[in-house]
Amino acid sequence: MNRQKFSAIAHRDHDYCNPVAATKIERLLDLLPLEANSRVLDLGCGRGELALRIIERFGASVIAVDNSSPMLDAARERAEWTGALGRLHLDDVDIARYEADPETFHLTVMIGAGGIGGGMPAICAKLKGWTRGSGYVLVGEGYWKQKPPPGYLALLGGAEAQYLDHRGNVQAGIDAGLIPMHAVTASVDEWDEYEWKFSRSIEAYAREQPEDPDVPAMLERSRKWRDAYLRWGRDTLGFGVYLFARPGTRTR
Repeated sequence: MNRQKFSAIAHRDHDYCNPVAATKIERLLDLLPLEANSRVLDLGCGRGELALRIIERFGASVIAVDNSSPMLDAARERAEWTGALGRLHLDDVDIARYEADPETFHLTVMIGAGGIGGGMPAICAKLKGWTRGSGYVLVGEGYWKQKPPPGYLALLGGAEAQYLDHRGNVQAGIDAGLIPMHAVTASVDEWDEYEWKFSRSIEAYAREQPEDPDVPAMLERSRKWRDAYLRWGRDTLGFGVYLFARPGTRTR
């Protein structure tokens, strides 16, 4: 089964590939003093929702990075519809291998994409290095609401063992030399909306494309994940989006 294909189908009806409501993301954008000459980096851009909203709101230029061809194709098509393609550069690169010059961007973003090992401390340190003085860093990351059961950790595969609690995510930014400015977290209702929409999209695709040889594996993966969410995840795993400022002198 192609994991990129699976994710693109599972998220085809989501605004963002994470459970935080779009209205909460808009609140974070309200706090950003971006301008038409601002440069933005969006790691794990998915279908380009955040990049397109930033372009529409501020007129900024956005480098949007993802290594999923289906997601990037959707982002490109949406940018063409909205007339934003001239301000959007799509880069098909694995986030783990992406490199940029130091202090290049007025805003660096990674909301729930994964791909940078080391969890929240490593993500904050990496993004800070690419952010200009008085610029901003926006990170989406999971956190533990309570100690995760061993069965849940085993299913997740180990990477999520690096998760901290909500306060720990904020502290990770502070320890990286960033100033916390705001944070939003997904409610249980938002998690339910995200997870059931994820599940419905796979079930619907299976009915639409029954001859696709990937369908059995896709259904097995989706149904196992749905059961894990109901059994453990709903009470155990949280998700937050954290806005930090980088200290320093503002540069154009």
